Amino acid sequence: MPPAIRLKGQFFLKTAAGLGCLLLLLAACAPASSPTFVPSVGFSPVSPTPTPVDTRIPPTAARLITTTPTAAENTPAIPSTPSVLPADLWRKLPVIPDQVSERVRTIYQQGLALGNNPRIFSRIGDCASAAPAFLVGFDKNYNLGKYSNLQPAIDYYQGSFERPSLAAKAGLNSAGLLTTLWTGEQCQKNESLLDCQYRLDHPSFAFIDIGTNEAYYVRTNPGSFERNMRTILDDTIARGIVPILGTKADNIEGDDSINATIARLALDYQIPLWNFWLAVQPLSNHGLVDPDHLSSVSYSNFTDFSIPNSLDYGMQMRNLTALQMLDFLRVQLAEKP
Repeated sequence: MPPAIRLKGQFFLKTAAGLGCLLLLLAACAPASSPTFVPSVGFSPVSPTPTPVDTRIPPTAARLITTTPTAAENTPAIPSTPSVLPADLWRKLPVIPDQVSERVRTIYQQGLALGNNPRIFSRIGDCASAAPAFLVGFDKNYNLGKYSNLQPAIDYYQGSFERPSLAAKAGLNSAGLLTTLWTGEQCQKNESLLDCQYRLDHPSFAFIDIGTNEAYYVRTNPGSFERNMRTILDDTIARGIVPILGTKADNIEGDDSINATIARLALDYQIPLWNFWLAVQPLSNHGLVDPDHLSSVSYSNFTDFSIPNSLDYGMQMRNLTALQMLDFLRVQLAEKP
């Protein structure tokens, strides 16, 4: 196991980095002010012992994760109704899961039958998922430092990291993915941004990391985010693409309700949850430089983990844990019959 410390399936990762997002759909991702970046107070090369967190999942949630779909359910589009779970359950879920559900295996296999590429993933999200900050460097200039065990993941997905994404850009929210508002010349008439990106990529996996720009909308229309997300997930799964839902580092909405919804959807749909929020909790200011921008040790290289203290910043931690998720899926699915 690399320097990340794993307890009961949970990664407690020491450090972090990044960029961030603005609040409204049409807003651009303005650069953060120019703070002086400093490591956490008392930073030491030796990781302190983290406070143990109970990662046990209540029986209701466990059933959602492990139940094998019946023949009637064994279709890419998964009907799902909202479940009632403990409000703070999402805080205890691991950064990277221990295993995938049988439902995920079914989605993946059906995607292969539809012609999806097992070595391609899509980046779907706001400015924290956009180039050049998120994952792109693993196809260009990177240094894994102490995480050399992740090199097989880079080799496996080579060429996918810097693949352009119309559906990862500043200001994007869930409603934007379902409209033609920000589509490009590559997109067909009346094709949503989400469908356009999937048609261009033919991916087997998709990071779906939306939430920071939802704060205004969940205040004025609380159910809008979940409704949009269920449409996005149904569309993704119907194409045989395994969705990877990510929690966010910020709490712009004020009550963490967006992260709670994201985690509950992952459990309802039995799909992988990348609990990025948990990964940045040990970091200085939880990996943020302002309420909605991730910190970064470097704004020219987001994938060099050999830079001293690099993993004490949100954007570098984001790239590391996303690569760990891709490696997890490679081992669980992509290199198994």
